[in-house]
Amino acid sequence: MARSNLTLLTPPQEKEEVHPYRRPWRSISIEMAVMLAVTGVLYVVSGILGVRVPASLNAPLSLIVTGLPLGLWLVFSWRAERYVPQPRQRLLAVAVISGLAANAIGIPFINDFLQVDRWLPLESAINRIVGYTFTVGIVQEMLKYLVIRYTVWPDCFRTRLDAVAYSAASAVGYATVLNLHYVITNAPPPDVAAVRVFDTLALHLATSLIVGYGLAEIRFGLPTPMFLTSTLALAAFVTGVAIPVRAGLVNPSFSLGTSDTRALFGIGFALALLVAFSLIVAFLYTSAERREREATPEE
Repeated sequence: MARSNLTLLTPPQEKEEVHPYRRPWRSISIEMAVMLAVTGVLYVVSGILGVRVPASLNAPLSLIVTGLPLGLWLVFSWRAERYVPQPRQRLLAVAVISGLAANAIGIPFINDFLQVDRWLPLESAINRIVGYTFTVGIVQEMLKYLVIRYTVWPDCFRTRLDAVAYSAASAVGYATVLNLHYVITNAPPPDVAAVRVFDTLALHLATSLIVGYGLAEIRFGLPTPMFLTSTLALAAFVTGVAIPVRAGLVNPSFSLGTSDTRALFGIGFALALLVAFSLIVAFLYTSAERREREATPEE
């Protein structure tokens, strides 16, 4: 009897609302936090403490570090889609095709045809920004845009946050191939590879979020005719600025007493760039959704 009374006096518990889609911002945060932690540990162990792994293990460990972003994405983004009521489709296809586009078109066109590494680093700061914008920036962002545009847009875009999920998939696929190419070509130690992997991934996530925002507004909003072109141009410009700025930050003249501290500037710049554009894009999405709710008359 007493148990029955307690049951009657206990207020009914409201069921927690089940969100139908995976929350991409949380997945991106977890993946980048793990990558930052791994990069930090390798940097401290090798760069500061001076602990070096045997030469025979350099290549395998560097390749593991290079594949880590893709592995994290597969666990926290792609696999996590199975546990939500309405999973996103073709995420893996976007990542794979973006990587193939980087390997078949992006890298050969930039490195072999344009050969930017032979002439751009010798130019003035302004010329480098303009040069990287109209070469590396345009090529990379256009390829990622075309993959999303002709793979999942507009059919798979149900909400604005779908653009975040597909942009992240494209960024991870493209950045993974770039990092693999760098590691295979240069054979860096694991700590150097980790810094390069983190910097490249952060830059591609930031610029892909910009392109994804343009695609989302074309799908759900009322943009101007040049809106998508403007977002592509902005993403290319961010790439054009980021490459020479990062190169200048890791220059020996910026070191804090030892050459190994140069990596801190590159990591900090990449992290700040990603956080800044993530916050901006998230704010723009939130504002657009709020305006839509306010414009919709209540029944």
